[in-house]
Amino acid sequence: MTDSISLLTRCFAVSLAGLAILPPVAAEPPLDPQAAMEKKALFAPEEVKAWDVAECEVVTSAAHVKDAAQALHWHVKVDYHAGEKAYPVGWPRTGRTFKAGAEQDWSGWDYLHGWIYAETSRTTLPRKPAGVTVKSAGDAPDYLHQFTDLKKGDWTELLIPISEISSAAAVNRLQFHLSESDYSDGDTLDLYVSDLALLRHSTPTLLTFVPERSAMYADADFLPVMARVTGLKSGETRELTCELRRGAELVTRITRPVTRGEQRLLLDLAGKGLAPGDCDVVATLAGQTKPITAKLRLVESPWK
Repeated sequence: MTDSISLLTRCFAVSLAGLAILPPVAAEPPLDPQAAMEKKALFAPEEVKAWDVAECEVVTSAAHVKDAAQALHWHVKVDYHAGEKAYPVGWPRTGRTFKAGAEQDWSGWDYLHGWIYAETSRTTLPRKPAGVTVKSAGDAPDYLHQFTDLKKGDWTELLIPISEISSAAAVNRLQFHLSESDYSDGDTLDLYVSDLALLRHSTPTLLTFVPERSAMYADADFLPVMARVTGLKSGETRELTCELRRGAELVTRITRPVTRGEQRLLLDLAGKGLAPGDCDVVATLAGQTKPITAKLRLVESPWK
C-alpha cells in the first residue's frame, strides 16, 4: 500500500510540474528554393495513357504550367446519375500504378512535390475539393492528403514529406480523387497538376531538430533530442554538433556522426547543477552554416 501511495504521489507531482505533456513536433520546414535538389519526374506527356480514369477525363495541357511544358489536366463533371450503379453519387478518380522495383521505392527521396492549379464552375471550391492518396498493396491508402487549401484560379503547392508515407519503400499507386457528395450535380472541376515529382536534397542538410520534450527537470542526467538528416548517401555519415546554451553561456556540447534519416542523440547533463529557467538547444551539421535552435524549459525537480 505504501508503494502504491508513493507512486501516486510521484505521478501527481509530475502532473503539477506540467511535464505530462506531449513531445514537441518538429515542424516540416518549407521547401528552400535555393537548396540543391535532385528530381525524379512522375509525369511526362507521353505517359498520360498510364493514368487510368473513373468518371473523369485526363489529358495533357499547356494552359496552366509551372516549370514543365505540359501539365496533367484532370477534368471532372459531377453527375449524380451516371456513376457506378450502386453508387451514382460516386468518387471520380485518376491514378497511375508503378512497376515493381525502383519505381516503387520512394524511401530514398525527401518529398512528393508539385503544383496544383484549380478551375471550377462554382463560385468557390468546397471545403474538401479533392485529395491525393498513396497506396502500397491492398485497397486502403497508406497516406491521404486533402487539398483543403485549393483556391479557384490560383496555384497551390503540394509538398508531402516522404517520411510521412508508411509504405515509402513499396509505393504501388498514386491517385487523385474527389467525392461528388462535396459538390452539386453538374459542377465541374479542372485541376492542372504541374511538375509532379519526387525531390531530395543533394547536399547534407539538417531538416529538423527538436528536444524530445519542451520541458524537463533541471536535475535530469540526459537531454534526448531528435534530428532528421538528409542529403547523405547510404552508409555515409556527417558530424552533428548539439549544444545546450543559457544565454551566452555554453552548458554542454556533443559532436556525433549522423546518418540519413531520423536519429536520437543524448546530451550528458550529469553533474552540471543546472538551475530552473529557459535554455536554447542548438544543432549544427558539419558543412551546413545555418544552425537550428529549439527552446527548452528547465523546472525545479520535486525530488530534492
